[in-house]
Amino acid sequence: MTKPLISIIIPSFNKVKYISKTLDSIVNQDYQNYEVVIQDGGSVDGTLKIIEKYAKKYPGIIRFESKKDKGQWDAINKGMRKAKGKILAYINADDLYKDGALSEIERLYRLNIDAYWFVGRGMVVDGKGNRIAIWPNRYKNLLLSLNIYFLLLTTNYLMQPSVFITKKAWKRFGPFVGHKHFVMEYDLWLKIAQFKMPVITNKYLSDFRIEPGTITKKYSEMLLREDEKIVRRHTDNPVILFLHGIHNLGRLAVGKLV
Repeated sequence: MTKPLISIIIPSFNKVKYISKTLDSIVNQDYQNYEVVIQDGGSVDGTLKIIEKYAKKYPGIIRFESKKDKGQWDAINKGMRKAKGKILAYINADDLYKDGALSEIERLYRLNIDAYWFVGRGMVVDGKGNRIAIWPNRYKNLLLSLNIYFLLLTTNYLMQPSVFITKKAWKRFGPFVGHKHFVMEYDLWLKIAQFKMPVITNKYLSDFRIEPGTITKKYSEMLLREDEKIVRRHTDNPVILFLHGIHNLGRLAVGKLV
């Protein structure tokens, strides 16, 4: 089987501090059949100079556009529409892929050719790359290993940069929805999961960064309100809604600590 092209979308806006680390985590992968589509929202902090340097160094692999958009979700959807790969993913411009992440996704794809998506574990790190939120992370890993739709409705236990979907899944269930400040990928995860749960690997595929300036930290309460609206669109089961509310209270408490 020909190794599939993996398309990686990066929504970017004023991420000069981290975007080179994100790009390094991609170009240093041992899997070579990939493309990177960067959708920049018009950065003014030096991010574009870094993007241009990488695009020049990796012509035909890294391409970008810098143009004002409607928010993170809009940038991701634009990138997804440009993607040529059979497998699609997006990673924020401050997160990282672990070594061997793309090879692991290719292995899963080869063994599960009819699958719609593939998900691995991810670590939560701070601005310096130190691991944080260890026990909540372990709890999410437990739920991930069980891989049950009921549990995914109860709480979003998927680590976003460790999620890869096929082009056919995107065409059937996309696009992403979101808010001015963030993307609500949970809605798409539930749409796909209602049809078919993901193929799971216990390997760590990514580092998800949380620090005071990240969207997850700045808009945590707003995110959780939108999160509850999403789950109510997918179920009216009172037990699930109750458990989801409890989990969101826990997520809010943890968010204040990390």
